[in-house]
Amino acid sequence: MTDRSVTAADVTESTRPARPSLGVFVVTAAGGLLVSLDVSIANALLPAIGRDFTDDSRAALSWVITGYAIVFAAVLVPAGRVADRAGRRRTYAGGLAVFALGSLVCGLAPSLGVLLAGRLLQGVGAAAASPASLALLLAHCSPRDRSSYAARWTGAAATGVCLGPLVGGALTDAGDWRLAFLVNLPVAAAVMVCAPRLLPETPRHPGRPLPDPLGAVVFALAAASVTLVLSEISTWGAGSPRSVGGLVAAVTLTVLFVRRATRVEEPLLDVALLRNRRVAAAAVVTCCYAAGFFGFLLTMMLFFVDRWHLGVVVAGAAVLPTGVVVIIATTHVGRAADQVGHRLLLAVGAAVMAATLLASAASLGGSGFEARWLVLGPVMGLGIGLCYPVLAGAAVHGLPAGDLAAASALNQCARQVGAAVGVAAAVGILGSTAIPTLDRFHTAWVVGALFSAAAVAAASLIPRDASSRRSREDDGVPTSPPTVEELPCGPQPWSTR
Repeated sequence: MTDRSVTAADVTESTRPARPSLGVFVVTAAGGLLVSLDVSIANALLPAIGRDFTDDSRAALSWVITGYAIVFAAVLVPAGRVADRAGRRRTYAGGLAVFALGSLVCGLAPSLGVLLAGRLLQGVGAAAASPASLALLLAHCSPRDRSSYAARWTGAAATGVCLGPLVGGALTDAGDWRLAFLVNLPVAAAVMVCAPRLLPETPRHPGRPLPDPLGAVVFALAAASVTLVLSEISTWGAGSPRSVGGLVAAVTLTVLFVRRATRVEEPLLDVALLRNRRVAAAAVVTCCYAAGFFGFLLTMMLFFVDRWHLGVVVAGAAVLPTGVVVIIATTHVGRAADQVGHRLLLAVGAAVMAATLLASAASLGGSGFEARWLVLGPVMGLGIGLCYPVLAGAAVHGLPAGDLAAASALNQCARQVGAAVGVAAAVGILGSTAIPTLDRFHTAWVVGALFSAAAVAAASLIPRDASSRRSREDDGVPTSPPTVEELPCGPQPWSTR
């Protein structure tokens, strides 16, 4: 139980958290990797799911990806605040339990409707587990190490995203696409067993009200409206009443959501947090970059299977060189962010991503596997490795400890919204034909490059962070030692280093 008599003066370097042990990092990063794996694993499963559910269109099947991302995004912010108030370890374990239940529903789904219900349940669990796991890791870090470990945690999540197509393809080829969901059960169970033994619980504040539940519903409906229009635009037509009506609904719901955020006592979105230029700019970078990345990931898997006629395992393996470069870059990028700042790395990484997408659109043909992908893939991995792991650190750098989970959740929310928009845009561009034309793939990659270019522009708005102290002063955050209440996990007398 937290000792309320301890004051800020008592929180010195001797009582601040030491660097996290390997066990702490593995248990917390495993949650991030698991939920990120399921963001991308469905990309490899869509062809096999489509063969089982032949009456459903590609646009309907795409909700296996976008539905997960939308619910993930809608629940992330309140889940992050619940984690701060109800206990992060408890929220982490509970989120993994819900995620495992959703995985079981997906693995046993007899129809697309049941599968989508399971994916939505997975999204709820992932939203609870993801920000809590990162906050638990940062609680074991000194302020100067937070950016580095946030980058490592996000790097593990990025690795999950890159491995998703290979894992999904291998499990599908080994038996059935349902195995890709059922394999989550033992992994989640192992993390839930280890978490209480390695992670201390954080202070609970049960008397505080929960964030606005209606705001979460409005937010989800707004995101779903945009996603629906983008994914069906090739069928409906850009100027059709349904497309226009969907966009009008999305704008109306967004305005309503923002108004509620400024008027209710416990809003879903802390508008004051968005007044921090760093937090707001990092969220925009994350959203735009995720739109380009996840849209590309889906289209490239479909391109490998439909245009190059690769098997699902080989198609997943073709993405693996990209993931290997991401893993290598992740081991160094956190330290690089501390030395050169987040802005430069984000801008360079997003620029490399944009350039690679344009090069793919200009050079890749549809007759069969081309060796140039062996160069383009790793270069793309470099762009992902420079940008993706740094996003979490850029969002929380210099913030008071009490805002860490909320800022992290907001940033991850932006990533999921970007993922849903990017996938929906890609599906809309590819159209409803069984095998899209080469021109449609190229157009989808050019659009992905534009999303990445927008991320470069937004990265330029992130304040410089030449040093931790200077960055905290620029953001208006006090540089004095944090109080006990501001520490992510309260005082930790077991940490003496």
